[in-house]
Amino acid sequence: MRPPPLERWDWLEAPDGLELVPEGGVTTPAGFRAAGAACGLKPSGALDLGVLICDEPGASALVDTTSALPAAAIRRNREVRADGFRGVVVNAGTANAATGSPGVEDARRMAELVASHASARPDEIAVCSTGTIGDRLDMAKVGAGIAEAAAGVAVGGGTDFASAIRTTDRWRKSAAFRVGETSLGVAAKGAGMIRPGMATMLAFVTIDAALAADDLAAMTRRAAEGSFNRISVDGQMSPSDTLIVLTSAAGEVVTGERVERIADALRCACRWAAIQMVKDGEGAEHAVRVRVSGATSVEEADAVARAVGDSPLVKTAIFGRDPNWGRVEQAVGQALAGRGGPVADLAVRLDGVDVASVEAAAVMERAEYELAVELGRGGSSAELFVSDLTHAYVTLNAEYHT
Repeated sequence: MRPPPLERWDWLEAPDGLELVPEGGVTTPAGFRAAGAACGLKPSGALDLGVLICDEPGASALVDTTSALPAAAIRRNREVRADGFRGVVVNAGTANAATGSPGVEDARRMAELVASHASARPDEIAVCSTGTIGDRLDMAKVGAGIAEAAAGVAVGGGTDFASAIRTTDRWRKSAAFRVGETSLGVAAKGAGMIRPGMATMLAFVTIDAALAADDLAAMTRRAAEGSFNRISVDGQMSPSDTLIVLTSAAGEVVTGERVERIADALRCACRWAAIQMVKDGEGAEHAVRVRVSGATSVEEADAVARAVGDSPLVKTAIFGRDPNWGRVEQAVGQALAGRGGPVADLAVRLDGVDVASVEAAAVMERAEYELAVELGRGGSSAELFVSDLTHAYVTLNAEYHT
């Protein structure tokens, strides 16, 4: 299933000239091939292992979890240079997290197996795993899946790759964008265990432009901060979240002002994937952009946005289409506790409509809308994209492991 269209295109803050490529994906940019395989890690028998390869590799960049207990694949990827990846192997169904040193050895073995099929060095292959925490990988199944996927990588394989990396996702998150002569492809997964501070997700972006490694690393960090670090489904952090950007030397060398143009396009592609994760939040029916303004600092605005967006009371009110502004006020008061100074002009609006008005309930019927909080304390602001909290979320996570 393809992702539903994003109604609020303005949320992407797209640069002029950026186009969405119809039916595009991670292999739309020149020089990339991918495949997906079913090796039995998912009980459903669905695709559960993906391989993505760049034929003429350029620079790469990586941003990963801030968790103090990173998964085995994260630990392995940190052993090698983040700017030298030419490919990625991803399995879904088992996170290979909380598996100790044996899990790290399994991750290293995954890289070695892909490298042997792709005429690459193991340190040129990034490894990602997603799924249930605490279980070792079945390396016999993984090895068979890698052999199948690596042998089948093709320009048309982006769809299968995006499908293979899903866990509780209701749809595959696959798209491509074009700005000038440069294409950017994205494949991502994420629906639950999502929080700001490098959200719980996997995302892979491909670009057919030759960029300097330092430029790519800087723009990737900025893109993550403006996208995946700005979302929350349930306020829970994963040990596995990773953003990897691969570039192809088959593209033209990019310098000067065009670097910033591609940086803006990368941020936009990442925001698209991040918002799709919120829209696909486990059981979610609404995606809401929480915008806090009038704060004394960006840090204060961020604290308020997170308090509002992560509040179970606010999230259940969003699900119930209930304009109970008292729940928002409670969350704001909690975030500002101990900070001092009055909140002189607190105002809450839903797509520009005062939350206390009779029109507010109609706004909350929309699948996507903005919840704006004006503090009246200063000139700083922050945003956070959040989902609602539904009966389906509780059911899914109560039954996830068993």
